[in-house]
Amino acid sequence: MFGTLLFWSYKKEFGYVITAFLLVLALPVVAVIILTKTGISIVSDALIGINPITRAIEIKNPVDGTVTAIITKPVVWPAEGIITLEFGESSRYQLFHTGIDIANPYGVIGDPVFAFMEGKVIFVGESFIGYGKHVIIDHGNNLTSVYAHLDRVLVYPQQEIDVGRNIGLEGNTGWATGPHLHFETRVYGIPVNPRIFLE
Repeated sequence: MFGTLLFWSYKKEFGYVITAFLLVLALPVVAVIILTKTGISIVSDALIGINPITRAIEIKNPVDGTVTAIITKPVVWPAEGIITLEFGESSRYQLFHTGIDIANPYGVIGDPVFAFMEGKVIFVGESFIGYGKHVIIDHGNNLTSVYAHLDRVLVYPQQEIDVGRNIGLEGNTGWATGPHLHFETRVYGIPVNPRIFLE
């Protein structure tokens, strides 16, 4: 009885203590979100960059930053449409974005998706969450690209692909909010900003 009376007499103070406790618990989560959002761009810049003199794309060693490869292969945009989400941005559905989203401006499924660079198909598959139907192409020099949320896949594993080859049709599979292509580039398996290749 005395405990109940004590609680009611200090109800406001208990509320402050609980609020402060919850804020302290939330701080590490907020810090991880901020560091992750900032960190993805820092990691991208550490793995890949453009030589200021030659304008060549350079892949760097993740340990010491030395240039391990220079990319001079021709590239094309993987799809036509509107960029709805850039690399490293946040949306209502994810904390940071590991690629760029290219959407059909009319919400139509079936726009062609092209291999942005020559390479070999190393994965064709589907997940009901995440990428949905997707293709991964190996371009050599520890560089791969991912084409996700496809409606239809037009290639098979181990197939050699030329730049600009139609590899699938834009769709809405997996965790997607509408017809679009999620295009991702990776160096050493780590997402890097696709804009470095596409500018």
